[in-house]
Amino acid sequence: MRMLLQIISDDETPAPIAEIATLTKTTSGAEDLGLTLAEGKALLAAAQQRIVERQVDCWLDQHRKVDGRRLRSKGSYPITFRTLFGDVRLKSPRYYLPKDQQTDGPATVSPLTKLIPGHIAPERLYLETKWSSLVPYAAAAELLADVLPVDDGANAMTLRRHTLEVANRVESELAEERISFMENPCPRDWEALPVLTAASSWRWTAAMSVTGGKRNGISS
Repeated sequence: MRMLLQIISDDETPAPIAEIATLTKTTSGAEDLGLTLAEGKALLAAAQQRIVERQVDCWLDQHRKVDGRRLRSKGSYPITFRTLFGDVRLKSPRYYLPKDQQTDGPATVSPLTKLIPGHIAPERLYLETKWSSLVPYAAAAELLADVLPVDDGANAMTLRRHTLEVANRVESELAEERISFMENPCPRDWEALPVLTAASSWRWTAAMSVTGGKRNGISS
């Protein structure tokens, strides 16, 4: 049995058909029906690679112009975008900025740094931090690798780093909320104090849950 994936653009123009997987199935028992876990993971990873590549190509084509002028290419460099369905290898192009747009900074721009600044999908980051708040980092990494095609980067140290980054960001946002409230103590603000306090308390609890109470560099 052969499975093919075809991507259709917004104007209904079909993209070239790309074969992403070839499956040979036999049926001798219930265990042979449908996809195995290994086959499902391989299929998801292959499909994810093709889908993200196509989306990135379309996005880059839309963001290659400055003031209506198409930017000249200056090569590319490889990056890895980590998703729930596999690590996607991409080429991040660099473009020359027009001379009238150049300042004291670099003369080139890499648009993909705006689209995927952290090189990780928000959904994967969410699942990593959620599971890391419930079980030790190593166990969360093993669980991710068991059920999803995320073998690369699914280790205790990486999950710990991602989890602490999320917790620090949440704590920073809470601090900004408190400062903003204290700088604008108008009656309406005071009326909203119970709501703000409840929201901040919930987010602080979430931040502590994310880290699993692991502070002071203690990891599981």
